[in-house]
Amino acid sequence: MIDENGLIQICRNGYLDWTYCTCNESDSKTKSPNTFRGSTTYSCQCLPSKTLRRAPIESILKILITSIHFSIELITGYDANPRPHIGDENAHHTAMLFGFFLGAWIEILVHFKVPFPKRTTQIMGFLAFAIEGLMMVFHLHARNMVDAHIHQLLGVTIVCSMISALCECYNPNNFWLIVSRSYFALMQGTWFIQAAYVIWPKTTNPLFLWDPESHRSVSLLTMSYAYHLAGNASILIMIYLFVYKFFSASVRINNDDEGDNEELATDYKLILNLNDEESCIQ
Repeated sequence: MIDENGLIQICRNGYLDWTYCTCNESDSKTKSPNTFRGSTTYSCQCLPSKTLRRAPIESILKILITSIHFSIELITGYDANPRPHIGDENAHHTAMLFGFFLGAWIEILVHFKVPFPKRTTQIMGFLAFAIEGLMMVFHLHARNMVDAHIHQLLGVTIVCSMISALCECYNPNNFWLIVSRSYFALMQGTWFIQAAYVIWPKTTNPLFLWDPESHRSVSLLTMSYAYHLAGNASILIMIYLFVYKFFSASVRINNDDEGDNEELATDYKLILNLNDEESCIQ
């Protein structure tokens, strides 16, 4: 099972934008504090040029990663007997991520001012999680106890992602809703990694093999899920502290050069404030 969430969710969380705004507001030499603007995607400030920082790099990466995923599923799932077809499980995995693939294209179109209705990107985010959740519900047939429990816990995470994304549609500039959506998306990514080692172990060592019909295995998996919840929260806290220190240092270094500060703020506001009315129709 291959999923793009584990690779990109740290990049898509809203800590960067919020932290930069916080740094600006707390700096007594900054005269025009920024207001937090929510988005389903953010610019990559680590890139070397202004052009790249303004480009929808994250959306492009989502398209690239999901396209690679689709290719792998189609290649490994193809069977010519008795007639050319794609295996059901491979087809399911492809359908699960199609909403994210489509949503990334919508983000790029909005970035280039295509006049979609307001909050289209947030709606597409909810739709992507809804498609994933729908496929997951009907992905559990004829599975053993441990396999089914892993997918049930994943389903719980997807539902939480859906709720966060739906709330974000109504309040797209709420910091905690964006963090919540990002957190549960990150949970999906790390839980997919856990699931891969449980369902398809790469060792014959009995210490690392799970009994597929054991209630004890189900209990241990639930405990593992709880540690994933705590661990991912710790990851986001560490990212926040790192970004806070980084942008605080940047503001202190540049606060004597008003032009540099304005350029940094301008770059950071981009990936286009996707709620801007000028890029939307009412």
